[in-house]
Amino acid sequence: MIAVDRRGAMAVLAASLASGLAGCATTGARMPGKARLGLADITVMRELNLDYAGTLRQAAELGYTTMGFRLHGYGGQEAGEPAPPEKARLVREAGLEVGVVRLGVRNVDYDRELDQAAQTGAKIVAMTTAPPFIAGPRLYETTRAAFDAWLPQLAAIGEKARSRGLVLAYHNHWYDLTPLGGEAPLDLIARQIAPEIVAFEVDLAWTWYAGVAPLDLLKRLGPRVVSMHFKDIDRSHGTSITDQAVAPGQGEMNYPALLPHIRQLTSAIGYVEVDKPDDGLSAAAAGMRVFRQAMG
Repeated sequence: MIAVDRRGAMAVLAASLASGLAGCATTGARMPGKARLGLADITVMRELNLDYAGTLRQAAELGYTTMGFRLHGYGGQEAGEPAPPEKARLVREAGLEVGVVRLGVRNVDYDRELDQAAQTGAKIVAMTTAPPFIAGPRLYETTRAAFDAWLPQLAAIGEKARSRGLVLAYHNHWYDLTPLGGEAPLDLIARQIAPEIVAFEVDLAWTWYAGVAPLDLLKRLGPRVVSMHFKDIDRSHGTSITDQAVAPGQGEMNYPALLPHIRQLTSAIGYVEVDKPDDGLSAAAAGMRVFRQAMG
């Protein structure tokens, strides 16, 4: 089982930091050369909605190399939002690489969205959450039976992505690490679906919030980790869980200590992702500062 008591997370993290380098030879490749850092579009969504191209240029000026973006707004393409191929064109014109492309959340036509993702030139597509967690009467809650019934659908989507030359990555939240009928949802995916069908995008902050040491999860999933989200947790900031997601270095996770060990464990690129920042570009700049200080 992945999950541990949240109160023990600090102790678990300390142990993971001590053992991180020892495990790197078997859990992943060392990241070569200068470390790259991606930016997830949700961090600067308000700025993008005002000036998509200009915000991308500012991200590049901050030092970001890669941009991850959603295909459409969660309710479909929003007014004034560029179409996926246009987003990809603007990303490249800003001097950035097209990173992880996010699929829709509700009532998704996966064939259509996977075709669109392939047209952007992306290599990785991410499933933001499992539909059973948002389909029931209580948000972020489901049953083991409902989750088990959905797993073949996830595998089928992974096969469709693979047929288009794409890697499907499942993105975890805190609830994916909470036991469901005796086993964490993330464990169920990892155990029941082959690595070549479904990979993982590890959100370090939601991992931490669930009481799991991020380094332990990265080591556990090994080469199946193809992307990461970097944000921090400040439980005094706001009232909702997403309010408490802040820029790396502004919370309790000690990113300066985490980042060098992460680099030893995986070659997957990380993306600064802050769900509801007061100022998106300031959050992006703060994440870049912590990254540069830790990684050089």
